[in-house]
Amino acid sequence: MKKILLIMLPTISFAGGFALSGVGSKGLGMAGSYVALVNDWTAVYWNPAGLSDAKKQFGIHGIYVGTLGEATTKTGIVGMDGPYSLKNYPINSQQGFIIPSFGIVLPYRENILAFGVYVPFGLGAKWDLYSLPLGYRDDGKDNFPEIDHESSVEVLNVVFGYSRKFNKFSVGASLGFSRTSILLRRVNFAMLDANRDNIPDLGYPYSLIPIDVKLNGSGFGFVANLGIKYEIGKILTGLAIRYNSNPNLKGNIEASAYLPKSDYYYQATNNPIFLGGISTSKANGSAIFKLPLILDFGLGYKVIERLTISSFIQYQNWSSFDVIELEIDSANQTGDPILGKFLPSKEEFTQAWKSTFKFGIGLEYLLRQNLLMRFGVAFDQSPIPDSTFTPLIPDPGNKIQLTSGFSRQYNNFSYDVNLEYFILPKKEIPAGNYNPFKSHNLPGEYKFSLFAVGFGINYRF
Repeated sequence: MKKILLIMLPTISFAGGFALSGVGSKGLGMAGSYVALVNDWTAVYWNPAGLSDAKKQFGIHGIYVGTLGEATTKTGIVGMDGPYSLKNYPINSQQGFIIPSFGIVLPYRENILAFGVYVPFGLGAKWDLYSLPLGYRDDGKDNFPEIDHESSVEVLNVVFGYSRKFNKFSVGASLGFSRTSILLRRVNFAMLDANRDNIPDLGYPYSLIPIDVKLNGSGFGFVANLGIKYEIGKILTGLAIRYNSNPNLKGNIEASAYLPKSDYYYQATNNPIFLGGISTSKANGSAIFKLPLILDFGLGYKVIERLTISSFIQYQNWSSFDVIELEIDSANQTGDPILGKFLPSKEEFTQAWKSTFKFGIGLEYLLRQNLLMRFGVAFDQSPIPDSTFTPLIPDPGNKIQLTSGFSRQYNNFSYDVNLEYFILPKKEIPAGNYNPFKSHNLPGEYKFSLFAVGFGINYRF
């Protein structure tokens, strides 16, 4: 068999690349236009300078994210798409996730201290994109895993915040550590080599041997969020920098080759390749996972006593996600040597992502004394070029984010609700000269739907 190629990258999200939209119902209800207005515990994420306007409080927020996807792959690979496959198109994927966050604010004299836990990057996907082609096993069974393309990525930040106000000027910082965990899975292929494997030249359906490749990894890094706020009459301004270091993820790689079953070829060659077994190898691996620097600038204006409008522009340095180097400890592999010798010691994956901008507007209206309404809209560019697009990343292009929400106050207790809906374009990746051993994308037609519902509880004490 010729060497397999490991091409696996995450993930899905509901902002550009694999970033999440934000933290807390208030900021999300205004489509992220919160960097100049933030005055609660979520400032440890949006803009730490906003802690200077926060009261002594505790808050918790959870958001449910629902994703729907349709894929019609057009790779030319039998089993991945037609005509000699039992798969029905389009292929559907449906996933739901709950993402929690919480924080506490403790004023101390003129200083404001805070603690927060939140997830700035994450989500995932599950697809059944591949089935063994007709005739691959002479018993007619398909024992290939049902879920064959999967991604799950989570970056969890734990931070301590500090802020202080000087008249109309506020500064703040939140520092801490992050833990990144990844599960990646996809189908790769090996090719039977007639000379090396001592078998006759074979075509369909034995041209490509499917490999179920899974990678698990985790690692730690540090977080540094810095921010300022400045009041100019009724105008509020805010500037924030959000930085997550690039963690070194360490874990294991498992590759399982699903071999063809043919009594005829086994009797003719006496080669165990045709017994229909599963050949598995495992090895340790590591990679540097590159996270973007994010810059956020916002303006807020109190039009009347009941109405505040805000706007923001955000820069996301996704161009840092250019080349991913995967180191594999191939010298210490375990498992079946039939496959093990074909795991490389190093792979480089060119992603060629580009830096992007996101901008939007939001408004907050005091409907009555204890009820605040929020609305927002944002435009978010996609950093992913066609050359590296796969259905594991449902970021098919520039998207529009529509949001709403409200807060209800009862003495020192309040609760918040937010809704998000994303308008996503259809994506078509032409096959061109697609090569499963060299190409970094997955040709086909893709359609995604994405929505989120959040709920938060806050208590001032």
